[in-house]
Amino acid sequence: MSISLTFVSALLLTHGAVATTQVVCVGSASELTDALAALSTSASNNDADEIRIRTGTYFAPAGGWVGAVTNNHDLSVAGGYVDAACTQEALDASLTVLDGNHASGVLTINANAIPNSTIHISGLTFQNGNGSSPFQSSAGGLKVGDPGPIAGGVVLIERNIFQHNVGVAGIGGTEAVGGLLAATDGPNLIVRDNLFFDNSAPNSAAAFFYSDNAIDVANNTFAGNQSTDAAQAQRVIMDFFTPTGMKLDNNIFWDNSTGAGIADIDVSGSVRHADLRNNDIQAMSGTPVSSTGALSVAPGFIGSTNFRLSASSPLIDAGVSNPNGGLSGVDLDGAQRVDGATLDLGAYESNYIFVDGFE
Repeated sequence: MSISLTFVSALLLTHGAVATTQVVCVGSASELTDALAALSTSASNNDADEIRIRTGTYFAPAGGWVGAVTNNHDLSVAGGYVDAACTQEALDASLTVLDGNHASGVLTINANAIPNSTIHISGLTFQNGNGSSPFQSSAGGLKVGDPGPIAGGVVLIERNIFQHNVGVAGIGGTEAVGGLLAATDGPNLIVRDNLFFDNSAPNSAAAFFYSDNAIDVANNTFAGNQSTDAAQAQRVIMDFFTPTGMKLDNNIFWDNSTGAGIADIDVSGSVRHADLRNNDIQAMSGTPVSSTGALSVAPGFIGSTNFRLSASSPLIDAGVSNPNGGLSGVDLDGAQRVDGATLDLGAYESNYIFVDGFE
């Protein structure tokens, strides 16, 4: 077994040493385990870590993949690399699959001592995870920086697929999330251009976000997720906690679990206040701080498991062009993110040349 390791010089100086980015090329499940175990921990430099994962399907070891970010050591984990040296990238999240094999959470990134390090996860599919922990919060797909001490830097989760993941509650009502749990007290928590499909949990079926600062959620698609604990008076598909407020732009929430006490999102209370722009939400609880361009219409997905927009979809060119948290350069397929007058809603951008739907 070998891991391709290169060092790319950066411009920053720390304690007289040149900071570098340590790039690791991963082509097997065991190599990913090793790369996460070898993340930078030195107090004498600002070295960053970049884990590049080649396309393919990887099955998680017992307990899932686990890594820890420490102070001043940024971390990037990205899929889609198509060559042995990980120099060429295909920006299609479906090509690189991390599979929990229905036995554990797929990937956990812990944050030790509230590190002020950026964490960036992109271009991956997290599937078949089963997240459970007796005494801590858990997620079936991906958990970043929770429980405390949580991350102290920017967390960016973009262009990923979370599907068929399950969250199982532990002792004392610990938070159990189906797809993604991300937490930071850093300046930004940004979640954009992701698909959440067929995830389940007692509550927070698809995602839970925590921050004392800004949370920006834009151009995500939430469909077919199930909140399962009927004993709860209110349960949701996506939950969040922030005294500062959430910005929600260009998202689709449709065909998730329905019924009494279930909502796609709850925007009531002092830690769930949100500003909404141009979202398509089927079921919302509470009243947002502000809402413009609100829609509640069938998205016109191409199929029951294909969440790209059909040519007749009312959500094409229906988004705001300046979503909070910024724009990814490409959509979930790796296609140009803006194609037309402005952004489409959801994780996929349409490209229909003719009005009759031919491409």
